Amino acid sequence: MSDEQSIIIKRINKCPHAAHGGAWKIAFADFMTAAMAFFLMLWVLGGVNDEEMKAMAEYFRDPTVIEASPMKLIESQEAGQTSDAMIDMGGFQDAPKGKEGDEDGSGKAQEMAQMEAMKAALEKKMDENPTLSQLKEQLKIDITPNGLQVQILDDRKKPMFGSGVDLPREYASRLLKEVGSVLAKTTNKISIAGHTDSSGYHDDSEYTNWELSADRANAARRLLLQGGVDSKRIAQAVGLSDTVPFDKENPYNPRNRRISIIVLSKEAESRLRSLSEAPAMEDLTQELANPS
Repeated sequence: MSDEQSIIIKRINKCPHAAHGGAWKIAFADFMTAAMAFFLMLWVLGGVNDEEMKAMAEYFRDPTVIEASPMKLIESQEAGQTSDAMIDMGGFQDAPKGKEGDEDGSGKAQEMAQMEAMKAALEKKMDENPTLSQLKEQLKIDITPNGLQVQILDDRKKPMFGSGVDLPREYASRLLKEVGSVLAKTTNKISIAGHTDSSGYHDDSEYTNWELSADRANAARRLLLQGGVDSKRIAQAVGLSDTVPFDKENPYNPRNRRISIIVLSKEAESRLRSLSEAPAMEDLTQELANPS
């Protein structure tokens, strides 16, 4: 018999488990995050009143620097009260809260009453004057948290301006002067913005809708002054080209060609002033170069 012994080697074959992967964990985390955000949104909206809802809706409809109904942020506001932190595109700071001694909002209420009076006076002029009454459908007047907004809209059958022309037609000039005669009574600042549709010039043209809208805003400014508005009341006259269409669905709608005039509320004026008081570029450059 042989002294050699057989050596038996046993190998254990481990069956690999199917890979579970981690993709489902990421998807589940995304779902939970979205669900939490959704319920948080519902919770926030549950504590928002109707005026604040209007403010948010108008912001997403037209987020402009000072135009709240157009480039508009907040539509008609019956009560005349706004959120303490109204959002405006262009860097507007939070609206300042009422001053001491004016916690009851009497100053704001008085300002709103003046806005309502001017709105009523404009509507009365349109009704009583046969010539102006023909343009009634082209005049849109709204009370917004930014102030009294008067929009003079173009129309295919009765355009305010000739094509590519910055001077308004005779009836449009008369309308602007009449608007000026009413706004002459306010001590608030006034903002003027010119708008065009998306019909542009040749690509190589040096004169574009930007220049045209700015020239039309300045033409409107001059006519408001002729109507009686104090030149010191003009806060700005700007051209916005076709960046804030009245009809967002149709950028070529003639009603996108318009002049928007806003009698600024004190809060809106304060926010606008905060933009103009930004540090000069050279000061900002020095500050970045020599941080304290």
